[in-house]
Amino acid sequence: MRPAYLLALITLLPAGNVFAASKEMQEMQRDIAQLQDQVRALQSSFDQKMSTVQTLLQQALDAGIKANTGMAVLSSTVNQTLERELNSKLAPIASLAAKVDNTNNDVSEVRNQVADLNSSLNKVLQRLNDVNEAIKVMQAPAPPPPGASGPAAQAPAQIPAETLFNNALKDYAGGKYDLAISEFTDFIRFYPDNPNAANAQLNIGEAHSAQGKYELAAQDFDAVIERYPSNDQVTPNAYFDKGMALKASGRKTEAIATFRALIAKYPRKDQASQAKEQLRAMSVSLTPPAPAASAKRKR
Repeated sequence: MRPAYLLALITLLPAGNVFAASKEMQEMQRDIAQLQDQVRALQSSFDQKMSTVQTLLQQALDAGIKANTGMAVLSSTVNQTLERELNSKLAPIASLAAKVDNTNNDVSEVRNQVADLNSSLNKVLQRLNDVNEAIKVMQAPAPPPPGASGPAAQAPAQIPAETLFNNALKDYAGGKYDLAISEFTDFIRFYPDNPNAANAQLNIGEAHSAQGKYELAAQDFDAVIERYPSNDQVTPNAYFDKGMALKASGRKTEAIATFRALIAKYPRKDQASQAKEQLRAMSVSLTPPAPAASAKRKR
């Protein structure tokens, strides 16, 4: 478009100005050529730089892909390692949890055995003094045999209370339960007001329990509870021993009632604590349930 314009302009110019116009055209063409060269140089430089940028971008992209791949591999390795370590660490914990569960299942039985052991220990300690006293009379002369005549003959009632009681204790400790029961019975018959009468009756029940005669033992312990209600040293043992005898004979409901009665009557005694352990072992409450409200009468 520009050359045509210039040609028309030259045609219109006078002849004197043609040379000047031609010179101007040459300068313009030279400028245009220079501009074209600069544009080409800029284009070439731009292309080179764009190629370099593309190369760098491609390298960065490849590096990013490699990094992502490495991270994925590393993440997978870490996850596998963590899972393996967790499994190896959790296995002993799972085993320990199983052992704890088994231990919890045995707690009730252990408590029951401990309560029985405590009861036995208390009884042993209670009788240590009696045994010590019995040792003192072991060398005492034996009573005259039945049928003996003369002044040496003595009725059973004339045997000293301490001697008769200690002989019974000695036979009881030696496992001669029938003989001990007979001697304790004689002691109660001949010395009903003696301070050891309650212990003698309790020992009869314990001898029957040792023989597995739990029904008779429960009756013997009832006799202690009925005859010696104010004896807070012996009667709590009678309550507890009665509950154990009833439990051993399968009379669970009566055993529970007996343990609850012991707790209510002697809450501060050691036997009450043992009774609580027995009730927990049987999975029952320490106190009886409240009585249900009576139904209203129908009109």
